[in-house]
Amino acid sequence: MSERVERWVDHLRIEGRSDRTVSAYRGDLERYREFARTAGHDPDSREAVRAWLGSLRERGLKASTVARKLSSLRGWFRWRADSGERVVDPTGTIDSPRRPRRLPSVLSLEEVDRVIAAVDLTRRLALRDRAMLEFLYATGVRISELIAVRISECDWEERVVRLVPAERTVRRRGGRGTARERIGPKGNRARIVPVGRRAIEAALDWIENERAFLKGAGSQDALFLNHRGRPLSRMGAWTVVRRWVDEAGIDRRVTPHTFRHTFATHLLERGADLRAVQEMLGHADISTTQIYTHVDSPYLRAEHRRYHPRA
Repeated sequence: MSERVERWVDHLRIEGRSDRTVSAYRGDLERYREFARTAGHDPDSREAVRAWLGSLRERGLKASTVARKLSSLRGWFRWRADSGERVVDPTGTIDSPRRPRRLPSVLSLEEVDRVIAAVDLTRRLALRDRAMLEFLYATGVRISELIAVRISECDWEERVVRLVPAERTVRRRGGRGTARERIGPKGNRARIVPVGRRAIEAALDWIENERAFLKGAGSQDALFLNHRGRPLSRMGAWTVVRRWVDEAGIDRRVTPHTFRHTFATHLLERGADLRAVQEMLGHADISTTQIYTHVDSPYLRAEHRRYHPRA
């Protein structure tokens, strides 16, 4: 069994799952199998799965956590079936717990301006930081997409950027060699995203007046680099956002993804078409984009009170 679990784990890594996700899936499976063994259940039975989910609810775990653990088991059983093993998926008829819909946190336009204005242009790589913040707000890209943006895919005259998956080598755990995975647009689908004038001006300022003088930068196609002239890491991008949010005096959690939520919300508040926003965000399902129509309801109520004769 342990060898089979390791092969499943390798499969998850080759699929491009992050180390954190793989670790969570492995832990879920190990805890489930230990529960089934202790309770005297066949771990391949629906009874075992139902009993385990019931024990998780009794412990007071959130619906989202229970759903994640159930997803881990689904992946395990489906992989075994796809591998040719004669096993019936016991999770097939079990519905995932309903997760409460949480509205994403967004910045006001004034807060966006404060964060970007907080960038101290006398500091090293400040032009890069300003360009990154402008780019996040102008395009709504994910952090993985931001660090994968290539200069060769930016058309400054047409004011668009083509987001394409980037490839990197990852080492499997346990000395099992290496595998190639693609990072960038979610689902590995390329898409074209418009870029605003201010973001383009900030990006060109960074390219011409700071990036060009970094050692080794000339051999790199990535738009955003670190101080060593190498492509910026995910953690590096997070650090940039946190630094200038703190400098702006915004006393709440703001992440790179907050700029993505803000991008979508501000567009819809000002009358953008929902389908167009879906395309720009790269959502496969419009229901994912529709959550932003709930976020902007305070704005709509304010507009209604302001203009409706009987409001």
